[in-house]
Amino acid sequence: MISRISTRPMIGEPLAESRKSYDSERSQGTMRTQPTFLNAIKWSFAGIWSERAIVALFTVILAAILGPKDFGLVAIAWVFINFIQMFLDQGLVAALIQKKALQQEHLDSVFWMDLVLSFGLAFLSIALSHWWAVVNHAPQVAILISVLSLCIPIEGLSIVQKTVLSKTMDFKSLSIRSTVAVLASGVVGLGLAWAGFGVWALVGQQVTRDVVSLALLWKISPWRPRWEFSWPHFRELLGFSLSNFAAQLGIFADTQAGTILVGLFFGPVPVGLFRLADRIVTAVVAACTSSIQAVSLPEFSRLQDQPSEVHRSALMCIRLSSIITLPALAGLAAVSDSLMATLGPKWIPAADVLKVLCATGMVIVFAYFTGPMLQAMGKPHLLAILEWCRTALGTCFLIAVGTLVRNDSLGTQIVGVAVARFVAAAFVVAPVFVYILMRQAGISIRELIVVSSPAVAASAGVVSAVLLVRTLVFLNSGAPAVLLASEIVCGTIVGVPILLFLDPQLRQLTQQALRRFGVS
Repeated sequence: MISRISTRPMIGEPLAESRKSYDSERSQGTMRTQPTFLNAIKWSFAGIWSERAIVALFTVILAAILGPKDFGLVAIAWVFINFIQMFLDQGLVAALIQKKALQQEHLDSVFWMDLVLSFGLAFLSIALSHWWAVVNHAPQVAILISVLSLCIPIEGLSIVQKTVLSKTMDFKSLSIRSTVAVLASGVVGLGLAWAGFGVWALVGQQVTRDVVSLALLWKISPWRPRWEFSWPHFRELLGFSLSNFAAQLGIFADTQAGTILVGLFFGPVPVGLFRLADRIVTAVVAACTSSIQAVSLPEFSRLQDQPSEVHRSALMCIRLSSIITLPALAGLAAVSDSLMATLGPKWIPAADVLKVLCATGMVIVFAYFTGPMLQAMGKPHLLAILEWCRTALGTCFLIAVGTLVRNDSLGTQIVGVAVARFVAAAFVVAPVFVYILMRQAGISIRELIVVSSPAVAASAGVVSAVLLVRTLVFLNSGAPAVLLASEIVCGTIVGVPILLFLDPQLRQLTQQALRRFGVS
């Protein structure tokens, strides 16, 4: 494995000083920059894959113990908390990462502003909890929000620390932190669920995760705030951050619109079914794409003055994302019936939703890099406009479909919402966002097709293999878990060789890894 360039500042060292060596290393050219990018992606992948694998395992077990209503209640509460937490960031994280001449005063000012603001937002969250519960026809949500509001000050203490580690590409530390936190929280959640605490098992899991994450973050991070606040330095960040914050609000509204509108239209049980399918797809996308996306912003930012390097890095991001995400989502869609049957009869209505959401993830996978690209190029205002147009369009689709299917069966209701998201993504969002990414990075249609074609072929192979397994009568007559395991194994056996055959670079990396572990 290519070694990592050390860019991590020491405790008490002004970040401006650490940036001298960082910029010096960057100026040495591609050969120095490339190892840092690849190594950061490696650790980002390791952290997110381990985190998502653990989360998926605990989610499946908790889903089997609890029911759709418990998941729906927490989803309704957590979407409210997530919205409140967004006002802590205000786009300042992206501003800190994008800014080249970052100084200690910038970090100190953002830290103290976030900390003070977090307590105010926590009180506001508690005050509005009853209103949100009434709007969603779920009285129990009020007390859930009151407890989950504890996570807001915890996030206020975490934002700048995470930003410093991300900016210095120290994804190894972030990976260790996230993995340990989700493991600890999963154990707590299972313990509470088995003890009969019901919905509080999910609440306890989330609070434990945030507390453990905070403790580990302050243990790992070398940066500490000083007792200083500088309005001039804070104002330097606002021009970029406010436009970026507007974009983040649009992203939040778009991604959470499905959960919110299902709750408003149909109630907690449909929310639980829809939310589980959405969480599974989100977990796969996060494991496959979000790790690359997290690294892409600091990478694009430090290459913003080098168009040829931006072009190379963007193609690498698209290629890596496609060879992992497309076959994974195709396979997940193919095994959705078996997966939900394994969780129990109460979850079967979510199978069709899962198929549609997987298709949505596949068509929009490349659009995930448009945001980091525009942020790195200093165009957050354009990103904000795009995200709000996307949100307005998607919300109109969701409201129209929700109104049409309001009196239909539960399955039709949640599938209708999923289809509305797919139509908006496939026919408007993906084409526009990918076109802008191609323009910003100088990518041609031919290059896009070349880097993604192995993944498309592998996806087709995975789906074909799963459909073939379905024709075997002796497997279909057995337990759903046996059929699910057979589908996953056969899909993997077919998909991986196709990728290795069609992608020479992936094949070379695989051979190198096998030789490193002594496998011929």
